[in-house]
Amino acid sequence: MSLQLNTRAAAKLAALITVSAAALTAFAADPAKVENLRVTNACKYCDLTDAALSGADLRGADFQNANLSGANLSKADLSQRPMEKRTLSTNFESTNLKKANLSEAKLNGASFNGAFLREANLQGADLSNAVFPGANLKGANLKGAKVDGASFEGAKLCNTIMADGSTNDSGC
Repeated sequence: MSLQLNTRAAAKLAALITVSAAALTAFAADPAKVENLRVTNACKYCDLTDAALSGADLRGADFQNANLSGANLSKADLSQRPMEKRTLSTNFESTNLKKANLSEAKLNGASFNGAFLREANLQGADLSNAVFPGANLKGANLKGAKVDGASFEGAKLCNTIMADGSTNDSGC
């Protein structure tokens, strides 16, 4: 009987720890900066480390030199935003996306010029027509991503899992 109670107590404690950790992660980024991003669609030089932005509509956002390491952008729409006479691409120039979760995100046409995507999760993301000149994709996972028209020219690929599941070590 006491073993059964201890097992239940341990399970409840584990669930409480998991919920608490999720709550802390959701609020790790400065809420004012997250709100400013939602209003202005720009976050240049800002710090959104571990931000919870899953499923957010951030089409055409400007993240130049921002810190999004560990951010959850899974299923977010970061694709091109059609404007009146041109298309505005989401800008990740020199952005820190280390260990960011971009799985299943819409990133078609995004610019990752010089971005730090080390160990980023891009599984199933739409990277159609995205460009990665000078980007560091060491240890990134692109398995199942749509890469039609994407350019990885000049990107550092080392232990990078490509869209077809193969590992690319060309930049090691």
